[in-house]
Order: sequence, then structure tokens, then C-alpha cells
Amino acid sequence: MKMKAFLNKAIAYGIMLAFLVLPSGCAKETPLITEPSAATAYGSVDEVEAMYPAGSSMELEYAQNFSIQYLKDGMKILTDGQQRKMLLLQEGQKAPAEYKDLPKVTLPLNKGIYSSATQVGYLRAFNNDALFDSIVGVRMKAEEWDFDAMKNRMLSGQIKDIGDNTMTSTSYNYEIIQSLEPRLVFTSQGMGAEQGKLMEMLDQAGILYLFDGSSMEPDYRGTMEWVKFYAAFYNLEKEADEYFNQAMSRIDGMKEKVKEAPKPRVGWGIVTMGKVYVENGGSRSAQMVRDAGAEYIFDDIGADQDGVTSISVEELYNRLSEADIFLNRGMPKYGPDLKSITDQAPILVELPCFKEGRVWQITDNYWSTYHNIDQKYIELAAIFHPELYPDHQFENFVLMPECMDAGEK
Repeated sequence: MKMKAFLNKAIAYGIMLAFLVLPSGCAKETPLITEPSAATAYGSVDEVEAMYPAGSSMELEYAQNFSIQYLKDGMKILTDGQQRKMLLLQEGQKAPAEYKDLPKVTLPLNKGIYSSATQVGYLRAFNNDALFDSIVGVRMKAEEWDFDAMKNRMLSGQIKDIGDNTMTSTSYNYEIIQSLEPRLVFTSQGMGAEQGKLMEMLDQAGILYLFDGSSMEPDYRGTMEWVKFYAAFYNLEKEADEYFNQAMSRIDGMKEKVKEAPKPRVGWGIVTMGKVYVENGGSRSAQMVRDAGAEYIFDDIGADQDGVTSISVEELYNRLSEADIFLNRGMPKYGPDLKSITDQAPILVELPCFKEGRVWQITDNYWSTYHNIDQKYIELAAIFHPELYPDHQFENFVLMPECMDAGEK
């Protein structure tokens, strides 16, 4: 039971770098709205005040795990995913007397630590490399990034790697974190107890932090809406709102496009260390499958739960025997071909979807591109309904080959 709960958290919350024997590739960005220069990397306080005058709250369509209230002169009170409150002040401002006891950060943010690559991904929505100058630490190695803004800053030492991921755990280097003297750390649900330990250390060291609850949202559209949370630290509310609205319009357009199309039968899960875990019927992933115009074959498993459930290899075989498509939740760096699955569960080689090349997997940077969740929806629709999306270019999912040569892996 402990192992099952551990995996549910790890997979449901998007930190798939442990336990996965699967895929990933190189995802491109959602078409971007603005291309500000480095000099205008941050938003305008005047625009923030015009959009959200004193007494108003940020408008959120799907996100349920954070909120922002606006005070005079662009001040903000942010409530995070654990109901922790923080006062965000513009440069040169002092806290109003009634809020003097709240922890406070001055905007625009600098010397921030992003404890996961998922969080960094939200900044990619704004198409401005200068935003990454606000980061001093992240838990990811330079060579693992798929875009130069982070890779180059880490190679130069401007941004430090604050931890490590293995096949079974996530860890943080507390000495490095404290040496960076961050003004704010973004924590998250994390894997196992490591995030809890991190927050305990931050409390003891007197380092401010906020909890990112994006991966606890019941809908992936709510997860994507956390782009507005991060935008608030750079006064980019207007840009984030426009970006998100355009993304939602693309998802709505996709749903309209596929609503009359025949629904293929689709399963989503992983085979790792000889065990099978499938996305629950109540998961965000299952909802994506349904929204993209398919029937989800594990609807009756965990129908009211996010996360995953363990089933036997035999049950997976029986269910997939009538499936049209299988989506592998693993990344290519852990298993780039069908052989990496069938070596663990040989019976699966007889499945039609395996024999006929209808097994897809997520790309290596799938989890660090939450700003592009609309692309993920549309790519699923293109997988399920190729006749509606001829010549579609895939960046978040890749068709799994039967077997790759050692030199290709």
C-alpha cells in the first residue's frame, strides 16, 4: 500500500522522473503572444492596476489552488496551494500596517529558486529569456533542458542545480540552497517526503517559500492556469491572461472538431519494473483522453480519483486486447521502444496495438512544458483522429518503434 501511494503521488503530480521506464522528446512552444525585449521583460505596474484595481481578485477559470487579491498601487496578496499568504510589493513600497505581519517579497522577483522543472516551464509562455535571470537555482541538470535559456545559464554557473533525481527518489542539496540566499523558493507536491523535508529546512533557515499546487488541480486546464500565478511575480498578468485565453480557445476548437468523429478505445499507463500502473478513470489524463474524442478503457478503475492504480499484466492484456491505442506514460530516456515494455511483460507483444504500431509515449520534456498543455490536448486529438489532423507535427508524444539500435538510444 505504501508503494502504491508513493507511485500515485509521483505520477499524478507529474514528477515522472522516478519509476518510469518510458518516453519523452523535445516539445515546442505554444504560439506566443508577445516578444518583449530584455529591457521590457517585466510587465507594467500601471497595466496591473488597470486590469485589477484595488479590491479586486485575479480572474481564474479552472485553477482552484491559488488566489490573488489586489491592493492599491499594484500590491498583491497571494494565497498559495497550502493557503499560505504572502504580500507582494512593488519596488520601493512598504507594507500597509494591516499587512505588516505577512511575509513579503518585492517585485519583480529575483534570486528565486524553482524546485522543479515544471515550474520553470511556465515562464516559457512569455517568450523572454531575461525572465530566467530571476532564477538562481533549480533541481535539474543543464544537459536535461531542451531550451538554451536555462541550459546556458546553468552551464555558465549563473543557475545552480539544487538536487538530484534517481529512479526511486528526489533529493535536494540544502547546503547549495542556503548558499544561494534565495529571496523566495517555489516548492511543490514533490515525490515522497522530500518536499516536506525541504519546507522544514526552509522554515528553520528563515527562507521564504510558496507551495505550487498546480499538479493537484482536478483539471489540466487548471494546471495550465498556474501560468497566471507565476506571471504575478513579474507583473505579467495581462500577458498571462491573453496567453491562457488563446490556449483555451484552441482546446475548445479541438473539442468542437472531434465531437462527431468515431471514438477510438484508448488506454494510458506504464509498465515499470515488471508492474503495471494505469491512469485512473477520474484522473486528469483520462479527462484529456475523453476531451480529445476517445473512449477511455480504464474508466471504471479509480473513477473518482486522480493518480494511478496498479493492475496485473494479465488484466492489462485483456483490456488492451480491444484497444485501438495505448499511451505509455514513460519517457524515452528510460525506455524508447516497445521492447523496453515487452521485455518486462512478454505477453503484450501479441496485442494488436503493439503489433500494428499504435503505441505512443510522452516526450522527455513533457512535464517541463505545462505552459503548453493546449498542445498536449491537440496532439492527443491528432493521435486519435489522424484524418482530422493530416501531417500534424508531434512535440509532446512520439510513436514508439518496435526496437531501437543501441546507438539510437
